Amino acid sequence: MQVNPTVTLPDKEVILLNPEAEKVQSYPWFDWLRFVLASVVVLDHAGFKFAPFLTGNLAVSVFFALSGWLIGGILLRTETQELPRFFFNRATRIWIPYFLAIIFLYGAAALREGVNFFWLKYLVMDVTFTHQLFAIFPIAQFEMPLQGSGNQFWSLSVEEQFYLLSPLVMLFIPKGKTLLLWLLIGMGTLLLSKHCGPIALGVIASIMQRDFAIAQKPWVRLLALILIAGSALALSMPFGDKSRYFESFLSVAVVVLLAVPGERNKLGLFLGGLSFPLYLNHWLGLVLMHSLAKYAGLLEFPGLPFITYLTAVVFTIPIFWLVDRQVLKRRNDWFSEKIGQGLGLVAYVMVIIGLILGILMHQYGPRGVVPPEFSERIN
Repeated sequence: MQVNPTVTLPDKEVILLNPEAEKVQSYPWFDWLRFVLASVVVLDHAGFKFAPFLTGNLAVSVFFALSGWLIGGILLRTETQELPRFFFNRATRIWIPYFLAIIFLYGAAALREGVNFFWLKYLVMDVTFTHQLFAIFPIAQFEMPLQGSGNQFWSLSVEEQFYLLSPLVMLFIPKGKTLLLWLLIGMGTLLLSKHCGPIALGVIASIMQRDFAIAQKPWVRLLALILIAGSALALSMPFGDKSRYFESFLSVAVVVLLAVPGERNKLGLFLGGLSFPLYLNHWLGLVLMHSLAKYAGLLEFPGLPFITYLTAVVFTIPIFWLVDRQVLKRRNDWFSEKIGQGLGLVAYVMVIIGLILGILMHQYGPRGVVPPEFSERIN
């Protein structure tokens, strides 16, 4: 296994102090991929129309496949006694920026719209990483605070559940790190889940990389290109719910194609780091530009999605420097085995609490109503 070559960059002390950095190779194209994917989501939410196959949902699927590849690669080289570090790294990297974004969104919603049942419902689901389990679209879009401004948070719930379930499979089930078991899991998730399929395929690809070094084989890259082109063509056609299969295959093919080991550069690291806060907080730019455009009568201006996107990026840069970058630079100083164990326990408890409260709120709480002006558009 190649040791992470990013130690040549200014943040090398951060990487060297983090044992997980040596468990996966360095893939410079992944930094650029993250930023492109986050940009697709922002532009999609801003109203820009890409090619028929390219949507925000597809971008999120690629994110999932990328997580499956990277987190799967880490867990393949992780032993049970190293789980505190695994949970600590996931919690500090994800929770701190994510909970700050929740404070921004729900604080703004409380000031602008007030606090009601739906405000509390989605706050509970987002805090406990159970959002996608109880949000039913399209009604959920009109239940969520600020007209669905935080609808991207559901994907964080999927990711967190993957972080909690995958160690149980890989470290506590016999043959949990084998290709055969994950092929079975992959087939099951593709059939039963729209969101977990790309993650499972990412893990399968990571196992195949471990066993067969697939990313270094030219014929595999050619196959990935063919799969991407074929899946993109299929996604441009009306396949209905079956399109999730093509999204999953395209997503993992993109990850395998770009899994080229090498040295990450400063610009790529910056853009890759910016992608997460951009994904979380782009609603700030969207709400501002939509309000200004509505006031100025420019809602139909063709360039509005791009102006909105650039505004979201500008808003995100200080958040990245003040939060995400500082967390990554300092988190190794915060680590202890007890803290890692505690964060892991808290994560499992939060999801369990979210499941209980989510079932109660879904069963006994009021249901949102789609406004009449949106009914025809949705149907």
